[in-house]
Amino acid sequence: MIAAAVALAACATAGGEPVSGTIAVTGEDYSFSGVPEVVASGAEFTFTNGSSAEVHEMVLVKIADLETRTIEELLALPDEESETLVEFQGVLVALPGEAGGNPEGEGSSITVTEPGRYALVCFIPQGADPAVVAEAMQGGGAEGPPDMGDGTPHALLGMWAEFQVEEA
Repeated sequence: MIAAAVALAACATAGGEPVSGTIAVTGEDYSFSGVPEVVASGAEFTFTNGSSAEVHEMVLVKIADLETRTIEELLALPDEESETLVEFQGVLVALPGEAGGNPEGEGSSITVTEPGRYALVCFIPQGADPAVVAEAMQGGGAEGPPDMGDGTPHALLGMWAEFQVEEA
């Protein structure tokens, strides 16, 4: 699931205080913006795709409590190993220029509840066909993820962000 990336897209919090409420994240080619460094438990993330051409997703994972490796190191691990170091929290997918939604139709936000270290990552491959992704989001690909081609995953192009969740 997680495989090497480049930049961290984070904005500073006011006075070091955890950001609470709704946090509006924007996915661009190839970064996330609007991600605070520290978030209060109970905060809700929404997602909008600011790209005019690429499909993006916001996969939210909680990183294992004792894990100290950087996101770049975690992304470089084989899938079998990296999947044991993160706990999937949710995913929002958005076509170019649209707001994100859960592929199963279960809402348009993800709430973080437990303190710890988290990451947002986009694994959509570069150049994925928006029509294929749209069909899969509407139930067209019931057996696992759709074949979106063999382009470089956006995470490997720098589309990830890390943040800390603290008790509210």
